[in-house]
Amino acid sequence: MASTAATMDAELIAQAQALVDRMRPREMARAGMMFPGEEFVPVVSYPDLTMYPEAEPDALLSSAEHRADSPTAAYVHIPFCANRCAFCHWVLTANAPTDRVDAYLDVLAKEMDLATRFRGQDRIPVNTALFGGGTPSYLTPRQLERVMNDFVRHFDLSACDQFSFEAEPASLLGDEGAAKLRILKDYGVHRISLGVQSFDPAVLKIMARPHDRNEALEAIAAIKNAGFESTSIDLIYGYPEQSVQSWIETMRTAVASGADAWHLYRLRIRRYGEKQGVILRQFHDRPDAFPEVDRIRLMKALGYVISENFGYKQHFSRIFATDKRHISGYMVDYATRMTDVIGLGPSSWSNHYRTFTQNLGADFAAYEQSVKDGRLPIFKGIYRDDETEMRRCFISPLKHDRVYKAAFKARTGVEVLDHYGAEIERLAPLGLIDQDDESIFMTERGRFFGDEVAMQFFQRRFLPVPDFAHDLMPA
Repeated sequence: MASTAATMDAELIAQAQALVDRMRPREMARAGMMFPGEEFVPVVSYPDLTMYPEAEPDALLSSAEHRADSPTAAYVHIPFCANRCAFCHWVLTANAPTDRVDAYLDVLAKEMDLATRFRGQDRIPVNTALFGGGTPSYLTPRQLERVMNDFVRHFDLSACDQFSFEAEPASLLGDEGAAKLRILKDYGVHRISLGVQSFDPAVLKIMARPHDRNEALEAIAAIKNAGFESTSIDLIYGYPEQSVQSWIETMRTAVASGADAWHLYRLRIRRYGEKQGVILRQFHDRPDAFPEVDRIRLMKALGYVISENFGYKQHFSRIFATDKRHISGYMVDYATRMTDVIGLGPSSWSNHYRTFTQNLGADFAAYEQSVKDGRLPIFKGIYRDDETEMRRCFISPLKHDRVYKAAFKARTGVEVLDHYGAEIERLAPLGLIDQDDESIFMTERGRFFGDEVAMQFFQRRFLPVPDFAHDLMPA
């Protein structure tokens, strides 16, 4: 039996290595298109969230537009967790007492009032909704019932295609966990996104996760048994002390768990949120504990191979699912459909057509005071000029799915090939981008190096990795 398992593992590794070889990473490096070392930066949005300048809220909001033909996505940030994980870059409070959470929910309800007043609507219709964090499932059943009630009073979910909720496995177990799942089901949540990150006990310990392998599997089963339409899990590769064998076992366990989808993340060492995680200090203290880039690429390829072998297709960048309906509708809305976004809570962000705003976050007291004073708690943002708007409408859909030519022209008034012909022509010999009559999209190779390819279209001033610039990038 052991020899059979070893043979199967060797076959998987051979398939994954063949995929890496087919992607020709050294050719990408020679073309100057690979991130230097730990400087890996995922392209989540354009510009990157860390690049927005501080701005005067009233002046910024005066540029905001609300268009009837632009659907809206809603995001609610719950900034509490049982503890802070080593890789976390978000604003949160660990192990907060009940009264502290209650006080935050008071402020959050007030911010919902301010958001609806700003939009001039009693209830804002939303196409998709997401509760994220932090750990939204950190709330007690009573607190969860309260925030859900506040949310549906301010947001109209009658035409909501997907309502997603992020959770931590241990918080969904036992009688209290069952009560939380009942409440979420009663309020129309369709999809639970579970922060598993790994099924390897040793890796979970290094991550400082508050759950273990068995609790993660029990939580997936509990979500399934509660009758939710979709169960998605997050998994991280490239973590300190993580071996190729460990990653294979995590992927195999994911397949056996019955999850409908998973989001595969490469470890992000430098912050992409408001707070730098301790993972950066750990990298500087023990760089030898972190896998080298060749092993990281092999892990990535193994994630692809195992997913595909078991019927999980990559329907969206880094998201593998048994069916497209299981991917995050919220991500599809903001990343490819360019919808408006209403973000609530500290460090959350909103998009009003061309105007991006971000809430106070690191200064939690300032966020709360602003809301109590009747002001939207905004401190950063930008009005995207024509060039920046065109870049966003090309880069984000290209990275996550594809750029539809008609949608690009409808949004910008410009033919996409007229604006990006030079860049596309430069990338064509590398076999990274292709097109048909309707759309422009990354090839298999382009998607494997999706972040690196997408960053070829950045303006220099918005590059989060300064020495990644190339000659075609405008200033």
